[in-house]
Amino acid sequence: MGKISIFQEFYSEESFVDRLKDKGEAGVDVIIPLLNTNELWKRNLYSFYRGIPINRLLIGDGGCTDDSIEIVLKFPRVEILKQHHLKTLGYRIQRLIERVETDWFIYLHGDVYLPKNWYDEMRKHQRDYDWFECYSRHTILVEFIEEARYKAERPYSGSQMGRTAAFRNIAPKIDDDFLYRNEDIVLKELIELEGFRYGKVSDTYYYHEVMDKKGETEPKFKHVKLQREHDKEWEINTFTMQAKGIIKYLKPKTYLVEAVNSAIDRLLRYGALNWGEFKEWVKETNPIWLKYISRSKRCYRKISAGIKYLSRGINYLLNKGQ
Repeated sequence: MGKISIFQEFYSEESFVDRLKDKGEAGVDVIIPLLNTNELWKRNLYSFYRGIPINRLLIGDGGCTDDSIEIVLKFPRVEILKQHHLKTLGYRIQRLIERVETDWFIYLHGDVYLPKNWYDEMRKHQRDYDWFECYSRHTILVEFIEEARYKAERPYSGSQMGRTAAFRNIAPKIDDDFLYRNEDIVLKELIELEGFRYGKVSDTYYYHEVMDKKGETEPKFKHVKLQREHDKEWEINTFTMQAKGIIKYLKPKTYLVEAVNSAIDRLLRYGALNWGEFKEWVKETNPIWLKYISRSKRCYRKISAGIKYLSRGINYLLNKGQ
């Protein structure tokens, strides 16, 4: 029997397991800042309790307007902290950490599902680190309309209907040779060449499932690019927090400088950043950053690349001299 798909695991029936109660081992507090969840929230909670000996589940309610709190309150040892009045995620996390009572704690997001061995594998590294994470595997479950296909002249197969008589002269012309992932185009063109009508209707639709197939020879998916619906106000707030949060709390490192200047670049494109006021804020908040911030992301990249190549050249000359 092949490996069960993670999607099958998401939606299969499962009995609730409370590891702390069943195994009687030392528990850990778990913190989750929450601002609404998805349809798998209950399933995710099952995976938390099944795999982690949860001493207390500390939920920071940032203003949920769905049924997330109603669902989690049906689980054992849950404490809800009202955090509607707090503005930032970082401060909500800080308040949750203050409530932790165990020597170790776990910080999770609501849209996370844990495999059965997650906790056992993670705690093996408690002697190696004081704060650590693991890699992620993304499961993409997003319904969206692909506008390009609605506007495209070419056809896309998946759910079609045809008049049998229209294919009587077409079917004999098709050999077992070159029609693969282009059959929609060829059939549409042949139909029209025979004088029949091709069209697209907008009254209904079908769901195209984008996921790895069982037993197929075609390559597996490696990367998916998602693009959120454009929201200027949301993006301005997000990039402002990104830049100011890093500058206020941290010292410059290469990847941090790149992140800050990328956020600055986006804010400048929106016309949402007064450069003089921003520089004054940096000067008052953490002036070490003044020489690292730039109006131009492109300029910053050129400077970074120049420094990198200059450094390589100097190293080469020094090594050559040895």
